[in-house]
Amino acid sequence: MVLLLDVARGLACLWVFFFHVGNLFDEPAPLIAAIASFGHLGVPMFFVISGYVITYSAESSRRNSKPPLHFLRNRFRRIYLTYWASLVLVLLLPYTMELLSSFKTGELVLPGSPLARYDATEWLNVLLLTKVFWANSSELASEFAGINTVYWTLAIEFQFYLVVFIALYLGRFYRPVIAAVTLVSLLFMIVPNSLNFGVFLHYWPAFSVGILLAYLHQYDIRMRIDSPRNILLLIVLTGITLAYAAYVHPIHIRTNFLVFASIFGALLWLYSDLELVLQRWKASDNRLLVMLLEPWLILGAMSYSAYLLHLKLFLLPFMFVSQVFDKDSVFLGLVTIFATLVLTYPFYYFVERRFLSTRYRKLHKAVIRT
Repeated sequence: MVLLLDVARGLACLWVFFFHVGNLFDEPAPLIAAIASFGHLGVPMFFVISGYVITYSAESSRRNSKPPLHFLRNRFRRIYLTYWASLVLVLLLPYTMELLSSFKTGELVLPGSPLARYDATEWLNVLLLTKVFWANSSELASEFAGINTVYWTLAIEFQFYLVVFIALYLGRFYRPVIAAVTLVSLLFMIVPNSLNFGVFLHYWPAFSVGILLAYLHQYDIRMRIDSPRNILLLIVLTGITLAYAAYVHPIHIRTNFLVFASIFGALLWLYSDLELVLQRWKASDNRLLVMLLEPWLILGAMSYSAYLLHLKLFLLPFMFVSQVFDKDSVFLGLVTIFATLVLTYPFYYFVERRFLSTRYRKLHKAVIRT
């Protein structure tokens, strides 16, 4: 499901982005603003996709007898090295914006140093992504509010990888360990506990949806869209899934990652045969089909970079776009988002891609047309 997952990543990334700039659409496009208000659910979408991809990667490591450290090293390079590079960019961004502003005002006013927002110990925790363990509530984003709130999810994500790494080290007990962790995480959802808010178990259920989906596909348990009967069954199952989504109270959709992760995972399973359609589109000589698909594949490939940078970087194009479009124009938000993604691409191309494993680099090159 390489192409389908990249499209899903692109959608998740864009939804999160709209969530963070939703106020730009309050007046000109209330419907967009309403959809954007649920954009934080892009996070459990990422967790589901991650669970799927990491399961395939871990099972591949087991089949090929690769050392668990090889798995962890690749994950570390992708998460931490790209994260640290984005951190440098985020720290420099206020100075860049003030410099650009000075060309208009004729006066350069240096912003306060972002380094002063944390003491040395706090910065160490920021760098190591361990600051989530100091949270006093489930609002982990507040721990990174002084620099970039989206970073909290990286801390949870890497904990997922550490669990998979430990399970790989236990060899033939890999699957029982993953199953046990999943069971414990589900129990923690219903049993009152005082577990640290920054511990991965609170978010593992969403990750486990992707794990389940990966094993369903590994054993070829999938929804085939190859006959009228199966198409009818697909419509019925889709209706049941959407009815469940409509039945669940919005507050549970907003606050319970597992609820939305289950809905998203079910839709991925139901429509996994769309991968074949996307493959045909990509191989097609029809330029219209390619133009419709390619932007989503690019966005999916660069979704990690876009996720890391969008919340701070959008302020840069917004400085210029707001001079062209009034706040009552929907184009203020749309052009700002598009310009931010364009500015993010060089970071993906020259930074993030350098830290991809050889396998993932080949996948990215295969997905994106050169």
